[in-house]
Amino acid sequence: MSSSYAPDPGAELVRPWKNAFRAQRDVGLRIPMNFLTVPGVSLRAACFAHNQYEDQAFRNCFSNLLASGFQKFLIDIFWDTGRSEWSLCPVQIPDAEAPDTSVVITLSSSALGTTSRTSANVRNIRNLHAWGEPALTTCLSRGPDIQLLGRQDTPRSSASQLLSSSSVATPNTTSTVEGFTSSTVITSPTASATLVKFPNGEDVPLFELGSYNCTSTMTLGYLTGIIQDYLDESGTTTDAGPTYMILNIHAASDYRSPDRPAQQPSAQQLPGPQDLLSNIINGNLSGQFYTPQLLQDQRSNLNDTWYDVQVDALPVKAYYTASKDSANNIVTPDGWPNEAYAVFQKFYRLMAGFGSVDPQMADYNFSADADTIFSTGTFGTPQPISLNSDGSITSRCLFSPEAVTITAATNSSWASSTSPALDIDLNPNTTIPIPTISNLTSCGLSPLLNSTISNITADANPLPYLAFAHSTLWSWAPGEPANITDDDSRGRTNCAAMYASTPYPGRWRVIDCEARHRVACQDPKSPYRWLLSSDSVNYFSGDTACPSNTVFSVPHTALENAYLLSAIQASASQHPLSEPVVVNLNDIDVSDCWVEGVNGTCPYKPPNDANKVRVVVVPTVAAVIIFVLAALTFFVKCAANRREDKRGRRRRNVGGWDYEGVPS
Repeated sequence: MSSSYAPDPGAELVRPWKNAFRAQRDVGLRIPMNFLTVPGVSLRAACFAHNQYEDQAFRNCFSNLLASGFQKFLIDIFWDTGRSEWSLCPVQIPDAEAPDTSVVITLSSSALGTTSRTSANVRNIRNLHAWGEPALTTCLSRGPDIQLLGRQDTPRSSASQLLSSSSVATPNTTSTVEGFTSSTVITSPTASATLVKFPNGEDVPLFELGSYNCTSTMTLGYLTGIIQDYLDESGTTTDAGPTYMILNIHAASDYRSPDRPAQQPSAQQLPGPQDLLSNIINGNLSGQFYTPQLLQDQRSNLNDTWYDVQVDALPVKAYYTASKDSANNIVTPDGWPNEAYAVFQKFYRLMAGFGSVDPQMADYNFSADADTIFSTGTFGTPQPISLNSDGSITSRCLFSPEAVTITAATNSSWASSTSPALDIDLNPNTTIPIPTISNLTSCGLSPLLNSTISNITADANPLPYLAFAHSTLWSWAPGEPANITDDDSRGRTNCAAMYASTPYPGRWRVIDCEARHRVACQDPKSPYRWLLSSDSVNYFSGDTACPSNTVFSVPHTALENAYLLSAIQASASQHPLSEPVVVNLNDIDVSDCWVEGVNGTCPYKPPNDANKVRVVVVPTVAAVIIFVLAALTFFVKCAANRREDKRGRRRRNVGGWDYEGVPS
């Protein structure tokens, strides 16, 4: 069975971007996830800007956005009272039995040998889906009432062009593709829903509903199916990360008046227990779904949850408040789990929250979803900002040079901001950050794309959206981390340092581990307080060079990075900005696997892996299961046959992997 997650090759992260984003993810694994910046996008803007709600185009669009690195999605969903379905289409899809639904199809003589006309309702068309040409030829003699449109075989990227040729205009406008004539639609005075594309292969009918074109398969279940396949494909130690869904709740307009506001559903028309959003989402994604109930349970007893991990996966306590309750349990009123725990220990990779709710849907049973879907505002509200023409931010930036602790003014918990409209080249240089997006991220704000880039959707061209996602990288300079393939260079150019000089101040580059420079020292109790060592030392002596009450460290968030840059800039009178400052990050153990700590080991590959580019894709729990099964197999085979034991072990060494936890 083919995967619903099917991105274009050009939409996927490749080296060095893939390595850069993975290293950035890994340094933040201990930070509570509410303080990490992630790129967000509105599906309305990126996929449905031209009112085309067609399943194949959407599958391509959504897959491209996921592959490009977007993690937060604003999703408009519509309750279709006629079908009792949560739909992505703003208009109700007519039922098969609807008496006022017209279907219009034209077949040219080059396709069937004759030009005939027939009328059919939606129910007939569903039956036609399985018919071959002989059956169609027989059907075509029944009458001249309405035309039948031929479904044209076109690439997904040209779907919008095909649709534009099938819009309501004049009866004689046509365009021909591969022998099929696409004609403009002719409807009866009472008809409001029209089939504009005939099913071919596995496709489904596409209805014209006022200014919208929709397929009936465009449902919330279809979307979660794509997410499920994405989570399955990316469910690896090298690629896994959280995905956030913000659900804006609407009622679908009546297809008889598709461009008018939706009517308020009656009590009988509202979603019943079987149609609750929590049930639909849990149907596909329950095993990986992080819920408000889980958060509440974990907050009430950190000893048995977030603290029940290895030392290198413990959350950074400076980012939340904690105390002991009457039962001597450590509790927190405001903490969130870090990714080391949520993603790599428990495999929770999806969270959903409510966004806006239309008045027509105010009577929906939100309380029934309260244990599964987070309430409106949980994941923050986009903050308004002021910008200069060069993309610099003049107000609402959460970076404040005077503050070294998290205050109300610098609290970046779930902070985000909507990016301005972008008009960039359709074939952009994705190695150059978009200044506005890069600056938003450096200010501790997750950039939210709520407009269509250059008036093109992500299915037609994913590159502008890939450029947006690339611009949210706050750590490495473009082109970094540079891949060092010379084995003689290992241990030398396998460390990282921040440069405060232009063109990318605050970005990291690879350096010689033996080179002597100042090192970055962080106060563990105040993550925004950075000091620089007075002595210049090599990477391996960084731990001994830091002042008391600080540790040799690396920025873990975009804001931490901004504060380190500020500390370097403050010392410019004694040290030139072109002088690198070493951060505690290296890939000495395994090339392209960047870890924190002089003695850090790569968690993704066994040390004797001959292929240094390949990464391990076995999640933690799976690795534990494999280890247990391998051990049992070993003892059984050892008792039965020593020779078979050797063969078994040899097979496991080829196909098995060691997992050592998150990077330390």
